[in-house]
Amino acid sequence: MSRYDGLYMRQNITEILCNMTEELIHSGLNGRTAGRKLTELVDNILVSAFEAVVAERGETHGNRLGLALVAVGGYGRREFSPYSDIDIMVLAKTRGRAMADTAQAVLYRFWDKGLNISHCFRTQQECVEDAMADIQTRTSLIESRFLAGDRALFEEYMRDVYPRILFKKKREFVGDMLREIDKRHKTYGNSVYLLEPNVKEGWGGLRDIHSLSWLARVVLHISGQEELEQLLPGPDYRRFIRAYDFLLTVRLCLHTSAKRKNDILSFEFQDRVAELAGFRDTKRFLAEEIMMRLYYRNARFLMDTLARVMRICGRHYFSLPSALFIKRISADFYISKNELIVKDRGIFRNSDKIFEAFLFYAGTGRRFSEQVRERIKARYLFINKKTRSSRKAVSCFLEILRSSRVYETLREMQDTGILDRFIPEFGRLRHLVIFEPYHRYTVDEHTLIAIRNLEALRQTKHKKLLYLSEIMKKVKPEVMYLSVLLHDIGKGVSRRHEEAGYKMLKGILERFGIGSEDRSRIEFLVKNHISLAKFALARDTDAPETVVQLAEMVENEENLTALYLMTYADMTAVNPHFWTEWKAYLLHDIYTRTRDHMRGTTCHCFDPADKQLKAFAEGMTERYLISHTDEAIREDYLLICNAVENKVSVAIKERPDATAEISVATSNKSGLFSMIVEALTRNGLNICRARLYTGESGIVIDKFLISNWKELWWLGVEEQVEEDIRNNILMPSDMNSHQRCGSIPFASKRFETFAEIDNETSESHTIFELFLTDRLGLLYDISLWLYKYKVDITSAIINTEDGVAHDVFYLQYKGGKLNAEVIPHILGGMERWSQVDSEQTHCLS
Repeated sequence: MSRYDGLYMRQNITEILCNMTEELIHSGLNGRTAGRKLTELVDNILVSAFEAVVAERGETHGNRLGLALVAVGGYGRREFSPYSDIDIMVLAKTRGRAMADTAQAVLYRFWDKGLNISHCFRTQQECVEDAMADIQTRTSLIESRFLAGDRALFEEYMRDVYPRILFKKKREFVGDMLREIDKRHKTYGNSVYLLEPNVKEGWGGLRDIHSLSWLARVVLHISGQEELEQLLPGPDYRRFIRAYDFLLTVRLCLHTSAKRKNDILSFEFQDRVAELAGFRDTKRFLAEEIMMRLYYRNARFLMDTLARVMRICGRHYFSLPSALFIKRISADFYISKNELIVKDRGIFRNSDKIFEAFLFYAGTGRRFSEQVRERIKARYLFINKKTRSSRKAVSCFLEILRSSRVYETLREMQDTGILDRFIPEFGRLRHLVIFEPYHRYTVDEHTLIAIRNLEALRQTKHKKLLYLSEIMKKVKPEVMYLSVLLHDIGKGVSRRHEEAGYKMLKGILERFGIGSEDRSRIEFLVKNHISLAKFALARDTDAPETVVQLAEMVENEENLTALYLMTYADMTAVNPHFWTEWKAYLLHDIYTRTRDHMRGTTCHCFDPADKQLKAFAEGMTERYLISHTDEAIREDYLLICNAVENKVSVAIKERPDATAEISVATSNKSGLFSMIVEALTRNGLNICRARLYTGESGIVIDKFLISNWKELWWLGVEEQVEEDIRNNILMPSDMNSHQRCGSIPFASKRFETFAEIDNETSESHTIFELFLTDRLGLLYDISLWLYKYKVDITSAIINTEDGVAHDVFYLQYKGGKLNAEVIPHILGGMERWSQVDSEQTHCLS
């Protein structure tokens, strides 16, 4: 430590703290000890500065000073990281001009040294008043620690004031704390298993440790973490300390890696944090994946520990009235005080009784008592091969899947370790981190959320989900829930998880004795669970072959319906914002089209009385007629008539799903798509789908669906967009001469870019699929490159989300598919489109 003394006079203090943190972690110190070492360095700086100010002002150091420097909050408990706030309180005997001037001089001295100070100035009475008025102030003052100044004043504060802060209005404190914990968890993701967790405020983070400590101190009079051993059994206490050390180490490494105050363990920093913390790659897992699995294990344990302390503290003030009787629900299980209990402590030596307990858990709506839950957890290792094939255990499990409490029961089975042991293929997914676009949860958490969302359809009152709720009634619940539970099991052994999961199903379904019809459906759903999403989001649903191919794949309407529900569950569990009205529309559209096709429902023939309108319709392609209603065809005809007269005609139509369709009619010309894209992009409009229809007369109707129209709408935007499109088409500039600028978003590390040419799926088009990091002008760049090689875009599906561009183009070259001559040139654009250097990005201004 000595070589750091005085360095703050010459160097930036945070730089010193970062360097010191790396040395402390590399030396093998645990998180708590490293935090204390950093705290000591800051203590020395603050005490030295405080005493210098006091000496300069001619004040005394004894009891007559009437001013004490007190560490509070995270700094008070010596839990310090390089960019943490330095929480201090200047405690005054009385409020007065001299006291205030001295306190101000001290603060100015701290700020002059570049310290990130968070401060307050209070008298002893004000400490009590502020603590009673605000729970954050109260918990901050609970961590009070003397630094410098009038020690007698601080001792008086600890003797007379601190006990009032701790114990006054304890009932209100417990209620406020429980509400604060619940509110914070909802704010920071409502799950332990986020792929980018907040290590301080999230579930199982440091704040939960603090909350546990505050509750124990106020309610149970446990004054320090060392005394928690009175509350936690020996092994649990040691595990608690290891988890605490781990989180502190991660936060120290995160601050050091980010070079700023940052508590979100994002993808951007996970590899560097893992390296600093001493994790190394193995043959099977990356260092950051190993670190994250350990993070989830520790966070889950801390959540369980906090829940235990919350129950104990809550009973002191909010206990339920004692039951006058015990209700018997079977020979072995009873309900008392609204909890499931057993009288025979050794009942769970028979593993079948564990599954019977969970069946009562699902059927009664009651939770296990603490004793029952702990006994079940203690027996999870005894769930073995014999239990997995037990007719009683399997029967109970399938009955749980038919109950009205599926998600809660499976969650409890997961949290107690029973589900992992009963279905070890699913157990491989526990805390599994796989870096995939859009995903925000570990694989096991994603699966359980999918089951929760599917189950919620039963009781939904959301008008836009009622159609899904209705078809949910037509399927066997145990088949759907088992399919969702097993749909990602392949990820535990292979990145190509659909095939791997399908191969693993055989053993599970044989153990469960699933009948042949249900077995076939489960196998179909697991093998094809991403297929419907791919058809809806990455294929032209207007193309007749798309519906035909989907119908051939699903084989029957029952499979189609089950796959629709499966897709909803899977997509809504990716992240809280992944399911949108637009995606819901696309899925419902292709579902109804395919269902109608399988039922033999044919599209009605458009046969208007108006001869000119009929001639227009006959001159359009079959693809156009199939995908448009009579009303839409009439609207397009009027648009064409206007275009004949004015050369370009633009129509903007807002849709109920918050999107807008922009239709452009004009004469066909090379590069038309690029011209329109440039105008739309310049106005900040996000294109999510494009359809291009060319009639026999050479007139083109291009239709662009805009996903962010409602967000960007302003008075006059319609006129601005129409004018820009018209000018681009009628007065085209050199499309290769746009000024370049740099506006580059963070490039995601969660996926590899790729381009794929498919000449087999469509009878008349080449399908060109791209997966790239999104950036300004990307779609324009792609369209310009295709125009350069005289490749026509007939249809485009543009999926831009979360920094990822997943685009699909239906292409033609000289009226047919792309050939071997032009394909290498098209693929050659990948390097250009993937470019994130500022000099390579188009500025559409």
